[in-house]
Amino acid sequence: MLRRGCACLFVLLSLAAANAKDGASQKNTTLPITTSSVLARKYFDRAMRRFEDYRLTEALPDFREATHADPRFAQAYIMIAKISKDPAEQASARAHAKKLASGVSAGEQLLIRWLAGAQEDDYLPAIAAMNDLLAQYPDDCHLAFLAGDWLTLQARYEQAAVILQHALTLRPDYPAALNDIGYTYAYSGDFEKAFAAMERYAALEPDEPNPRDSYGELLRMDGKFDAALDQYRMSVRIDPNFGSEVGIADTYALMGRKEDAREEYARAIVFAGSQSDKIDYELQSAITWIRESNRKQAGKSLDQAARHAHLAGLGRLEAEAHLVAAMDEPDSAVALKHLETAERALAEHEISASDRTEEHARIVRVQASRLAEAGDAASAAKAVDELAAMAAKSRSRTVQLCYHGAAGELLVTQGKFADAIPHLEEGNDDPLAMRLLWRAYSSTGASQQAQELATKLARYNVPTVEQALVVPQFRASLVSQAGQP
Repeated sequence: MLRRGCACLFVLLSLAAANAKDGASQKNTTLPITTSSVLARKYFDRAMRRFEDYRLTEALPDFREATHADPRFAQAYIMIAKISKDPAEQASARAHAKKLASGVSAGEQLLIRWLAGAQEDDYLPAIAAMNDLLAQYPDDCHLAFLAGDWLTLQARYEQAAVILQHALTLRPDYPAALNDIGYTYAYSGDFEKAFAAMERYAALEPDEPNPRDSYGELLRMDGKFDAALDQYRMSVRIDPNFGSEVGIADTYALMGRKEDAREEYARAIVFAGSQSDKIDYELQSAITWIRESNRKQAGKSLDQAARHAHLAGLGRLEAEAHLVAAMDEPDSAVALKHLETAERALAEHEISASDRTEEHARIVRVQASRLAEAGDAASAAKAVDELAAMAAKSRSRTVQLCYHGAAGELLVTQGKFADAIPHLEEGNDDPLAMRLLWRAYSSTGASQQAQELATKLARYNVPTVEQALVVPQFRASLVSQAGQP
């Protein structure tokens, strides 16, 4: 399972580090864990084991208990900040970790600077802290995993694979690293290596649900839907409360079995571990109506998800519901009103700076697109300029892709296909950018590149709203073209 937002960094620290009140006084090959409480350390270690098995809803209470046993446990606080889906709890835990950082080891201070900085959209110091931390503990396989995981979430798959392989060199049978390296291979299109990694992962942890859940996701990405369903069902049998019903639902949605998908989403919502998960599943269910071209029902479902998110104080998900509605809305004027509502949702609720920046970038990206479609090139250009300014300041991969996608689309609408290509090539794993890039290749005579991209786009099986809006229609157009004399 790797359903994570780009801003989230998931940390696996050494469970074998010595218990020390003053971690800075010891010379360790793994990152110290500074706590004076045996009980707090017990909760922390159990939380990390659960975290490594991707049992996040079980890990979070243990991290909380660790801070109750030791209110000065900085690492436990920063882990709560990373795992919690409650923005208020996340902010409070992050503030506690930063306040307590002066009392822990130098390595832990770097860890907090990294993780807190990433949430606060302060990427350059955060990345510098990460690099210093890796240099300080080159033999810590868990920190190598951390870096590889972060790079995977940033869509830097080749670099991630190198670092994750280093983690596996340090510990050949490291389940978490095998999970992530499988994803890096799959995202890079090497499914043979991806499946081999998942086979090893499943063999190492036969009684855990996540290996089967992850294997199912990668099989689905490769279009092997029936095999994916088999893996997800194995995960459900191992642990009915793990959440793999969502994987089944997503697979049904991609197969065109929308009613079956909605039934599975409804089941997943009942057993979801957090309000955030419930609303996320509501959004996924709403997208099945988009797949049916039923805008009326899609609108009702998205409005409901937005209301639930508003009441729960989840601004990013409220904004996301309005963003999806804007993307599906045929009338540009109505779509722009949805985007204004999405911006208000971000302003009204507590939310991490990184989440706010990235969601705002996505909103402006769609705004630029709709303005360009409406023929308002000047306003579209202003939106692109705003994204360019954001991209110049932020190292967020999401912000970078939003800028390049918007810039490329504006150039395509102006008929400047050759100029658009370098921008659109930056987002060649986003269906919206891929469709525009295919058009640009075709218009400039790059027939081989266009054909290769068409094959890739037609095989894109990630259950996003972008996939729902682009891929089924693109496949149908290819079939139609193939049938022409």
